[in-house]
Amino acid sequence: MGLDILIYNNDGICTNKSEISEDLHYWLFNLANLDKGRFRTIFRVQDYYKTNIQLSGIEISSFIEELKEIRKKSPYSKEIERIVNCINQQNISKIRITGD
Repeated sequence: MGLDILIYNNDGICTNKSEISEDLHYWLFNLANLDKGRFRTIFRVQDYYKTNIQLSGIEISSFIEELKEIRKKSPYSKEIERIVNCINQQNISKIRITGD
């Protein structure tokens, strides 16, 4: 199982769901050589089993921009694009990313 991404609208209702697969997660934090200072929002999901974060406002924007940057050099670009498309919508107030 990957990390679940739950997407909430402005009324606080979970309207959609996506996932960061185990393979993508492994690549991000073991093979991609990402700069922790440059990809701060992404590194909030580094601990696979303890991840339970909520992002809203500018944090969602940062997460999207970091994913777009990573997508350029990732063998998981299609999965990243799917995640970005899912969370880059109008009426989204927050996203919650949770592990096992």
